[in-house]
Amino acid sequence: MNAFARIGTMWIVRGIASVVFGLLTLFRPATSIAAIVILFGVYALVDGAFLLGFAFRHEGPKAQYVIAGLLGLVAGALSFMFPGLTAFSLYVLIGAWAMSTGIAEIVIAISMRKERVNVGGLTLAGVLSLACGAMLLALPMAGVIALLGLVAAYAIVNGFFLVGAGFRIHHLARPLSAA
Repeated sequence: MNAFARIGTMWIVRGIASVVFGLLTLFRPATSIAAIVILFGVYALVDGAFLLGFAFRHEGPKAQYVIAGLLGLVAGALSFMFPGLTAFSLYVLIGAWAMSTGIAEIVIAISMRKERVNVGGLTLAGVLSLACGAMLLALPMAGVIALLGLVAAYAIVNGFFLVGAGFRIHHLARPLSAA
């Protein structure tokens, strides 16, 4: 499997995980905020570990994958270290994580574009992450239900963008495999 195919697979897996997280959040709004903190913590840890693992197997620039992976691990660890977070703290944690992930996704898309790869979906996922994080940080007292709805919508839409980018990268990898 060539490098582009591996990269495509990584984005598809991340996108599916994001959609699953969003759907679980959407269909379980009555669960306690602690359960959502744990669910987010697991997602952020898995996502961070996946990005770090990919960084060490990937040839080429690794910094953006390592940074995004470490940010995911830190966000996940904080969720478990402080399970009694208030709604405000959860807003700040998820908002900061979404913004930092968005920046990392945009940087990754820009670096891939230098290789003449069109990953518009990844750029859109990064912009969506930034917008969601900014809204969470700007409106911290909007309420837990609003937070859950916003996080669920963000995760689902972001996941679809990431899956789309992954399939686009896989599509680009086919001619390279044949060559």
